[in-house]
Amino acid sequence: MKTNKLFNLLGKNVEGKIIKINLEEITTLPELKSAFKMNVDVKDRIKVDISDNGFNKAHAVHIFLWEGKWVLCDGHTRYTAAKELGLKSIWAQVHCFETINQALLYSMKEQFNRRNIEDSELFKQFEILRQQEINGKKISVEEMSEKLHKSRRHIFKLQEVFAKSSKEQLKSIREGTSSINQVYNEIKKQELEEAEKSEEEEIKIAKKELEEVAVEQIVPDIEKEAEIVVEKQVQKEIQKKQRQLQEKELEIKQKEAKISKRLSDKDILLIGAKYALVQKAKGKSVDEILNAESFADSVKASDITFLDEDLELLKAM
Repeated sequence: MKTNKLFNLLGKNVEGKIIKINLEEITTLPELKSAFKMNVDVKDRIKVDISDNGFNKAHAVHIFLWEGKWVLCDGHTRYTAAKELGLKSIWAQVHCFETINQALLYSMKEQFNRRNIEDSELFKQFEILRQQEINGKKISVEEMSEKLHKSRRHIFKLQEVFAKSSKEQLKSIREGTSSINQVYNEIKKQELEEAEKSEEEEIKIAKKELEEVAVEQIVPDIEKEAEIVVEKQVQKEIQKKQRQLQEKELEIKQKEAKISKRLSDKDILLIGAKYALVQKAKGKSVDEILNAESFADSVKASDITFLDEDLELLKAM
């Protein structure tokens, strides 16, 4: 009897049942097969295990009935390994999915869980190997890569995860609750956040230093500017005082000029008096002219001071 006929008879009560099914009865769908990339190394290890121990019922593939056909939703690597080994039948766990999308979501969940478990085993092997020695030397990256069937890049990632993970992160990998890649990404994210935080701190410090330097430069500039302002004010005061002195000097000179002008007028009057006296004293001697009694008018020779040139003039007359 075909397996799908048995399923039709049992109905949904077979959900989760593990049955043995012929490989030729299982169909694969591209949207489910291509959901995860098949790892060739993992497939080869599974082939070795199946060859040595048979197809383990504990590691059954997952199938569901869709449009009258059994469709493989999870376990593509084990299915391919069994097919390449030429097996006729394998163990499969039956599910009841109403849509392809439900099968895909289930497959994704199983893939992540299984990968975490695989990472857990891989990490345990890595921890054991890193403690071993060959000819008194620690196992090299190349040797570890060969023994774990992983690339050198993957070994470097394992080393970085081991060195940088917290106790909680290491525990989650060992227990299979987190994958190596998941913890690795957490570490990188934390490093990026710390780098950004460090960069922000450096920017703050640099900004503060620039502000301090600016203050140090501004204070002398302000003091210098203040000195310039004070000096300008002093210069203005000096110029103001100088203008006031100049104005005072000018005022004095003007007063002196006025006084000098009045004296000049007096001199002119005296000169006129001298001239009048000389005119009146024509024909008289100098002694007679200088004799006050010789004149009865108000202009007296004794009231006039004669200069030497005046006397010389009188004598010439």
